[in-house]
Amino acid sequence: MSRVVELKRKPPKSVCPMCKRPTVSAYRPFCSPRCKDEDMRRWLEGGYRIPTSEAPEGEEEGA
Repeated sequence: MSRVVELKRKPPKSVCPMCKRPTVSAYRPFCSPRCKDEDMRRWLEGGYRIPTSEAPEGEEEGA
């Protein structure tokens, strides 16, 4: 008699993108208010930018 056993896989634990600790649902996707605030600081200071060869609006290239 053959017996089939189904294994339930646990979903992968999500980790904080800042410090790699497990996330906390209240601050998801972060683990704490500190990491959440650090991410916001990086956004506000322009730390997350996509490199481009285009000049910003209102500026001419080579000027």
